[in-house]
Amino acid sequence: MSIFPQIQYMEPEEAEKAMWNLLAYCRLDTLAMVKVWEELRRTAE
Repeated sequence: MSIFPQIQYMEPEEAEKAMWNLLAYCRLDTLAMVKVWEELRRTAE
């Protein structure tokens, strides 16, 4: 996330790559949270 504020100063190609990398990270982070939630739900049942 520390790269996000720097994107505005990057060359367009570099900024696009950084944004795609951030999106990929967010997808994995979201997937991890879903897996944690599923396990907590399973454990609580």
